[in-house]
Amino acid sequence: MRGAVKVVAATALFAGVHSLLASRASKRIVRRALGTSRRNALYRPLYLVQSVATFGALLVYFNRQPARTLYEVHGPLAWSMRAGQVVGLGPAIWGAYHVGIPGILGLSGLTAWIRGKPVTAEPEAQGPVCEKGEMKASGPFRWHRHPLNFAPLPVLWLFPRMTTRLGALNLASTVYLIAGSLHEEARLRAAYPSAYPKYEASGVPFYLPGANPPAPKKTALGRPPHRNGSCMG
Repeated sequence: MRGAVKVVAATALFAGVHSLLASRASKRIVRRALGTSRRNALYRPLYLVQSVATFGALLVYFNRQPARTLYEVHGPLAWSMRAGQVVGLGPAIWGAYHVGIPGILGLSGLTAWIRGKPVTAEPEAQGPVCEKGEMKASGPFRWHRHPLNFAPLPVLWLFPRMTTRLGALNLASTVYLIAGSLHEEARLRAAYPSAYPKYEASGVPFYLPGANPPAPKKTALGRPPHRNGSCMG
């Protein structure tokens, strides 16, 4: 069990760094140091770079820990579990599309900065888009408020072979995904103090998908609406 405890501790450290750098306080510090334009252009791309680097370090540490097999599934059931992992990626892609993939990757701001154009801040967390003072709950955001944090769960828990090491990583990651969603809620309320509480009160569940989503918000050509400055707090 020593290896499992070390994996939980390492995952908690990764989660703490990830959340700290995603906080509004960290972004304010960088804005004061670099200026608004540079912060808006560089923060999101550099945040993703450090996320990939620290997650890679976590995986290296994870693979060095001892593990004991808890269970192992073979045959059609194992194939079904692998298929479930692949299917689980679908909601993540769907949710990223409705948030705006260029915004998630930080490409919009970086491109504008390189071209010498005004640079707007990246979306505040991976929530639904905001337009004219209202959160537009489109796509998976009609079913639950944090689809991008829910989507990894099938990938984590449907491995046909489960070890003490992997189980520890999955358990710590699941706790972090839920806690991270609570952190996102606080950031979204602060960013959209009028619009986001209305979205929370609309009946869309916090984390687990709901059975009765509200009617979809229609937009031109079926695309998600763009964010509007009138939503900002």
